[in-house]
Amino acid sequence: MAADRGAARGRLRIAGAALLGIIVVVAVLALAGVFSGEEDGERTIAAQPAPAPAPTPGGDGEAQQPAESKPQLTTVRVGGRPTAVAAGDGAVWIADSFSNRATVLESETSTKPATFRLEGPAVDVAVGEGEAWYAFPDQQAVEGRAPADPAAATETIDLDGFPAAVGVGEGAVWALSERSVERIDIHSRQVSDATPIEGFGSSLAVGEGAVWVAVDNREVIRIDAASGDLDDVSVEVPEVFGVATGEGAVWAVSASRGVSRIDPDSLEATTSPQPVRGALDVAAGLGSVWVTSSDRMLTRLDPRTLAPVGDPLPVGDEPASVSVGDQAVWVANGGDSTLSRIEP
Repeated sequence: MAADRGAARGRLRIAGAALLGIIVVVAVLALAGVFSGEEDGERTIAAQPAPAPAPTPGGDGEAQQPAESKPQLTTVRVGGRPTAVAAGDGAVWIADSFSNRATVLESETSTKPATFRLEGPAVDVAVGEGEAWYAFPDQQAVEGRAPADPAAATETIDLDGFPAAVGVGEGAVWALSERSVERIDIHSRQVSDATPIEGFGSSLAVGEGAVWVAVDNREVIRIDAASGDLDDVSVEVPEVFGVATGEGAVWAVSASRGVSRIDPDSLEATTSPQPVRGALDVAAGLGSVWVTSSDRMLTRLDPRTLAPVGDPLPVGDEPASVSVGDQAVWVANGGDSTLSRIEP
């Protein structure tokens, strides 16, 4: 009998120790942030990576560096149908081409979007020269909004055509309207020049001393930002529909070839194109090239080799626009009213 009581007490001690171990594990996981929820319009998809382990000795006796940590992906609900996003000057601006509703995050760490009204539905938005610039096809105009008071309307700037895209850089605002690129003087807020293009432009980017336009789904052309002259030489890219600048190069996204790297001086492709199935948009910055695709993924590429870096990252539905800010990469998901924030 005494032996039975002793065995019972032993079993109780073992059970108690096991229960204590479970409690300790749950507490540690909770403190590490494994359990996360949705709050303040933000939903964390991937928990913040754990601290990287210390280097371990390799076969040759030298320390080996740990594997690269996974980027943190967060979803921010902004409402409406966000179809274009521009990050810069510390804020994130969103356009909705289906309504005159626009949204801004006052910082790249904010999770509380502020909405305001525009003159009409904006097909594109760009950031620079201390303002966010919206393009209005219905009004044939662009307008700048100041970060200090985005709801305060400014006078719209009339264009000669229907703008399909807007960009900022090289001391001016640039609007791609039908068959020309119009230059807007920042100070006078008037169109100061227009460069005709032979064909229909679908995308515009400003950088590397020039304005770059994807034309007729077949080529990328270069306009000198200082003179407004169109370069005689173009870059043939079959089925090209998007263009971006950054990381010392020009990037063209094509329906058939994926992403191509173009040297801004020689106008030659410096690497083989990188296939990205269903590619929708491209941006460059924070040491990488970023490509959204119709399968709700964001692909990260090495800017030197165009080789994929890590696995594709899941984003939202219809990720038609991507922009790189100072701290994160931003994707506008028109199909589910969200932004995806990726912190590399």
